[in-house]
Amino acid sequence: MTTVLAIVIVYFIAMFAIGYWANRRVKSSKDFLVAGQTLGFFVMAIASFSSIQSGFGMIGHTSNTNAWGIQAIIAAALLVPLAFALAWFLLGARLYKIARAHDVHSIPDIIRIRYKSRGAHFAMSVAIFIGSVAYMTSQITAMGVIMGLIFDIELATGAMIGAGIVAAYTIAGGMLAAIWTDLIQGLLMIGMSLIAFFVAINTVGGWGSMLNTIAQSDPGFLQINGTQSMGWIFGFVYLAILGGAAQPQLATKFLMLRNASELRWGALVAAIGYSITALFALGIGLATRALTVEGRAPGFDNYDNTTTWFLDNMTNTTFAGFALAGLLAAIMSSASSFITIGASALTRDLMGSLGKALQRELLWYRLASAFVVVCSLVFALYLTQVVFLLGAIGWAAFASAIFAPVVIGIFWKRATGLATTIAVTFGILGNLALTILAREELITIPEYMQDGATIISLSVVLFLIISVLVPSKQDQKQFVTAYTPEPGRSADTTEHTASPATH
Repeated sequence: MTTVLAIVIVYFIAMFAIGYWANRRVKSSKDFLVAGQTLGFFVMAIASFSSIQSGFGMIGHTSNTNAWGIQAIIAAALLVPLAFALAWFLLGARLYKIARAHDVHSIPDIIRIRYKSRGAHFAMSVAIFIGSVAYMTSQITAMGVIMGLIFDIELATGAMIGAGIVAAYTIAGGMLAAIWTDLIQGLLMIGMSLIAFFVAINTVGGWGSMLNTIAQSDPGFLQINGTQSMGWIFGFVYLAILGGAAQPQLATKFLMLRNASELRWGALVAAIGYSITALFALGIGLATRALTVEGRAPGFDNYDNTTTWFLDNMTNTTFAGFALAGLLAAIMSSASSFITIGASALTRDLMGSLGKALQRELLWYRLASAFVVVCSLVFALYLTQVVFLLGAIGWAAFASAIFAPVVIGIFWKRATGLATTIAVTFGILGNLALTILAREELITIPEYMQDGATIISLSVVLFLIISVLVPSKQDQKQFVTAYTPEPGRSADTTEHTASPATH
């Protein structure tokens, strides 16, 4: 146990050190919200995948692999790297160009520049705040689980300690601290996942022996059409890919690049990093299932305990400490980004949509960051949903609210602010309503439907129909304005930044 504590404490010290370093360099809202627009491709790519591969990803996907089998990896991991390619090739150059042409620090800022609509700006600001709190809730819940295992304390106490640590370095250094901690955390996650995969399969005699053990007990567990309906699985894949491209912790990274040439290799690096970390869920999820078949692991009433049980019972203390630090890295990498994104939505974006200007911006950003953490902590301690469900709500809400207005809107001249307002509102309220109604068993969702995928599809359809039926000449003019540099600013015109007319 001493070894575990030592490894985790060293990790915490490193995070605090980065927070202190970033705090000394944050002098403006540009530094706090978009890291001063100084990122190179490698830092940006590692930070992108590590903020996507969150606590709900590594812990939740491991538990789902134990529960569903190979379908869980197909649904939530195998094809997700395509989201990075989609984001880079659809969003990268255009978001970068808008950010250089205008004072843009966030997704609601993109809406403000793209549409001549305060309603759309307001709706997106509220959506980003709600989604950030929902996503942060899952991260804090996961931190409580891991901290409880490390320090032998209650989940609530662990959640408060973990939230306090990530809040401290993020509030101190904003997105600058978040990005550089994400880099360290992402590299740690990659190393830990590779080792964890081989450790896990070796506990059951190797890859072939593990699969044979599982297949003898339940052949369907290793089949693509085994435990869940194929409609639901493909719906989840659809949500994962489109939703991944629309996640603000990924999209906002394009606003932080130092020049357009950094776009070239980022998607490949991010996709490789994510794919490697998916080995963690694959190895431990399947190995624990095989251990259960052999009678060496219990049947889990709560599959969220898969990861912590395996580390506590099947590994030595040195690796357990390394793995737990890696899991905390996965959790904190997402949490730090959402603290800053949520704080921006609550202050700069929401107040801007109401026509109000902030004085002493950095102070308000830091106070808002603390408020995001407190809100998420309250929800984490008093909501009973499992980690994966909480994360899925945040993911689906962001996907439904952001995909059409941003991904379609920056390409399609006829997209309107009214359509954005309605699509964003429907995306957030639709996900919340469907989740609550299904949870309370007031409605039954057919097994072939994935609820998040359904809501994002309806949101896109609403956006397209309303834009066509209620056109706006102002929004069409604003499409051109979005790519035209403001007076006193010059857009990067490298070969990777195409104009709206040619790309």
